Amino acid sequence: MRNIIFLILFSLLFITGCTSSNYNYDYPSYDEDDYDVGYEWAEDNDIDNFADCQDQFGTGDAEDGCNDYVKENYSGYQSFMGYECTEDCSGHEAGYEWAEDNDISDIYDCGGNSDSFIEGCQAYVEDYY
Repeated sequence: MRNIIFLILFSLLFITGCTSSNYNYDYPSYDEDDYDVGYEWAEDNDIDNFADCQDQFGTGDAEDGCNDYVKENYSGYQSFMGYECTEDCSGHEAGYEWAEDNDISDIYDCGGNSDSFIEGCQAYVEDYY
């Protein structure tokens, strides 16, 4: 009888120890609302599609960062200092260089015949003034 009681107590202690919730699982820790975390994760893992971003982060700022990495590196999307380019960024680059050459310091002095040229000029002003 003693042996049976001993086995029962031992079994209970063993089971309790194995199912303790104090075990620290080695899951990666990150803030799901941190844009930079998502971007860096995508960069570190060379993520090339939006589905992987959503699988990893769900929705939120971290997913946005991940998606931006994919967009910038794998979708043909190009940007120039925060402005979206169409086929290439040559208009933005020309506007930026023109503003630099003419020491433009106010976005209201940025003009031209194309939105991309004007945005390039504005990018220069935002960058330096």
